[in-house]
Amino acid sequence: MSIPFITAEEAASYIKNGDNVAFSGFTASGTPKVVTVALAERAKKLHEEGKPFKINVFTGASTNDHVDGELARANAVAIRTPYQSHGDMRKSLNSAEMNYFDLHLSHLSQDMRYGFYGDIDVAIIEATEMSPNGEVILGAGLGMTPTIAQLAKKVIIEYSSYYRNSFRGFHDNYVPLDPPHRREIPIYKPSDRIGSTVLKIDPKKIIGVVPSNA
Repeated sequence: MSIPFITAEEAASYIKNGDNVAFSGFTASGTPKVVTVALAERAKKLHEEGKPFKINVFTGASTNDHVDGELARANAVAIRTPYQSHGDMRKSLNSAEMNYFDLHLSHLSQDMRYGFYGDIDVAIIEATEMSPNGEVILGAGLGMTPTIAQLAKKVIIEYSSYYRNSFRGFHDNYVPLDPPHRREIPIYKPSDRIGSTVLKIDPKKIIGVVPSNA
């Protein structure tokens, strides 16, 4: 299956007001860096036209200025969880421009799989390598990416050329069984692997690939 290359602006056009949008990465590592900027610009334009536009933001941890900063300054966030550490977002939270609930980072993926927050409409995932059949090598951060890749109705891949070395083998893409069926995580010695070095995404869900050098 051929997966098209698209611009960040085209990718942002697939995200609708009220969507639940989940992001790859953990802290600034592995988070998207160009689609979110285009999304913030789209939000500003729609607001100037008098049209509502806010999304619900789900991440593995805090992010960076490209995500929390850009979206907060564009007043483009309705709900934020589980964590943030950006000054502009704190201003928005404290002025009640968005809703926020604090949650232990380790609980969010499981709660999403339980369906507590509704459907995940779009996942935006940074990749450093990928194939036409949807096999992806992630960037510097993993976070809850295996869960959001599984749950999202649509996936946008942000393909980063910034990294000079391959991350193949760096990550274990692993999703544990949910309670009451959970077992121990089978790591018994340092060399044990529990998941896959490749994240597999249904290519039918992938809207397109956005080039990035950030």
